[in-house]
Amino acid sequence: MDEGLVALVTAGVGLVGALGGAALGGLAAVRGARMGAETTARATIEQARTQERAQHDHWLRDERKRAAVLMLEAYDRFTIAASNVTRMFDLKIEASADLWSAYNASMNEIRGAYFPLRLLGPTGVHQAARELWQLIENYNEGIQEWVDGIITATDETRAGWRAREEQQRHTLGGAHSDLIDAVSESLQSNGAVPRPN
Repeated sequence: MDEGLVALVTAGVGLVGALGGAALGGLAAVRGARMGAETTARATIEQARTQERAQHDHWLRDERKRAAVLMLEAYDRFTIAASNVTRMFDLKIEASADLWSAYNASMNEIRGAYFPLRLLGPTGVHQAARELWQLIENYNEGIQEWVDGIITATDETRAGWRAREEQQRHTLGGAHSDLIDAVSESLQSNGAVPRPN
């Protein structure tokens, strides 16, 4: 074969090899760039989701705290109003429509404060709040019974009402402490919010 032809064929083979290598290198570069972009996109999406969860957890923690504070403040106003009403019934202070109105308002406030806590509270807080709320409702039934029968009640009946009210007040105090403990435990759990599986 002619040396010129051999050189030309060799150069052609070299050119084809170089072009093939460049094409393969280009394809590998494109594939690598695409894989890098996909990895970056996945990481960005996961980072956004993590940040969104953290913001939601922070919001939920704040809402739970707000709801718990509302319930505890409502309970404080309720205890003052209930004490005034029972003192009024015992004729220890002068009867007043304002005292009765304050008591009824405190009952409405308790009911209004309980439901946000029920919706937002973690299980332990919800259970403690429900226990306190039910005891308050039972207490209120006793007060209503006292109101309904105050005119016709005998001394024995009045003594029974007083004894029951005193026992209920003690039970309410324990349930109030349980709610405070449940709220404190919930807020000290490093802001962790239980996730559904």
